[in-house]
Amino acid sequence: MTAGQIAGLIAAIAFVVLVCFIGMFLSRLGKTLEETTKSIDGLSKDVDALTHELENVLGNTNELLEDLNKKSSELDPAVKAIADLGQSASDVNAAARQFTDKLNAQHESAKQGRRLLVNAGKKAALNLFSKLHRSKEN
Repeated sequence: MTAGQIAGLIAAIAFVVLVCFIGMFLSRLGKTLEETTKSIDGLSKDVDALTHELENVLGNTNELLEDLNKKSSELDPAVKAIADLGQSASDVNAAARQFTDKLNAQHESAKQGRRLLVNAGKKAALNLFSKLHRSKEN
């Protein structure tokens, strides 16, 4: 055997080994693709089930929101009545405060009137006493 034939034989063996490795790689790649396909199919089924459940949840949520909106609109008059009651209480409080202020002002005015009357009485008494005292001296 010549050196060229040996080199050809080595190249042929290397090519056979390369083809075997490529075959094994392609076989493993095929198994991986099959498993990936199975996983994707399983995920698709799970997503479909979740989508169905999500549609049910959204439907229930919409029903609850409609019920809540209806009940809320029914409560609007009660809330308005409570607000009006609060305003009425505030008005009564303001009126009571004004009445109290007016009574306090009248009380102060009466006090000042009494003081003036007492002072005028004292002055009149002093004047009378002084006249009597002068008349006794004469």
